[in-house]
Amino acid sequence: MKNGYRNLMKGLPIILVLMVIHITNGQFVPKNEVEKQAAKLVQAYQADVGMTVEQASSVFEKIAEVLVKENEIKNSNATPEEKKKSLTALSKEETEFMSTILDQKQLKEYKKLKKTLQPI
Repeated sequence: MKNGYRNLMKGLPIILVLMVIHITNGQFVPKNEVEKQAAKLVQAYQADVGMTVEQASSVFEKIAEVLVKENEIKNSNATPEEKKKSLTALSKEETEFMSTILDQKQLKEYKKLKKTLQPI
């Protein structure tokens, strides 16, 4: 029972984020696969990073933006080397953004999780 409650409490912030997005955007329904994937990633990060609702909302927006850019890079006519370089730069940009909204402890957990959740 305790574990179920603890898991519910870990997932509660993502539910709150989705509610805030729903209220601010009129209706939150993932419009495409990018938003679905971004929501799943935020939920995965939330479990260990412990973001506030405001932080999770900003993380969701940034991850969705990054996923769109990743798809553009992967589908471009660039060489494999150019794609890898662009994807690495994009990943670095994302991490730098996260450092502006997460505290040091949260950022450390984010970086650790990012290696498995969002590998380059």
